[in-house]
Amino acid sequence: MFEVNGKEYELKFNLKRIDLIERVMGKPLFGVFIQSKGALSISEIENIFSYALKEKGTDTFVSPKEGMKHAELLIQENGLPKVTAAILETLQEDCPFFFQAD
Repeated sequence: MFEVNGKEYELKFNLKRIDLIERVMGKPLFGVFIQSKGALSISEIENIFSYALKEKGTDTFVSPKEGMKHAELLIQENGLPKVTAAILETLQEDCPFFFQAD
């Protein structure tokens, strides 16, 4: 969970959201994680974050433009490792099939 300007936000993933992120990035999300060994680039973090961000307690995702601004702010305030960890942790919780070995 993240707070920006007094509002609480959270990341949320589902198959449709992952499909949207992959279309925007032009590559499979799973491939990005494997290729980078979890060390995502700033642009990858911003894209993933901006399309998975929603205000806590709502079912509506924020606009990608607003999500991008929040991502930039949170990266500057918290650092890349913390924002990357939040993405990975939420993805594991919301889409455990993403990380199944068998």
